[in-house]
Amino acid sequence: MRTIKLFFVGCFLFILSLSLIQCSNHPVLPETKDIKVSRDAADKDCKSLGTVQGKTMSTKGTPEEALEDLKKDAIRKGANYVQIQTMGAMATSIQGEAYFCD
Repeated sequence: MRTIKLFFVGCFLFILSLSLIQCSNHPVLPETKDIKVSRDAADKDCKSLGTVQGKTMSTKGTPEEALEDLKKDAIRKGANYVQIQTMGAMATSIQGEAYFCD
């Protein structure tokens, strides 16, 4: 009888853990849409994480592609805010300072 109870408890826990895994579908890392980019200085309580860069490798690259690359670099550093410092010709390269702001 005890084995049957343990079997059912084990099955219940297994099914419960599967359902919890199904419910948590948000990514571990933020997405590029979650990164705020501005020329404005970061708030004083933000922590600087270093320089980030974005660029396009195509001769027909767009500023949007460079900005997307900049955001991906910021994500790799754990940032959620980037202050743009310089933009290259045709805005196909962008450099900024990455920050983590609470």
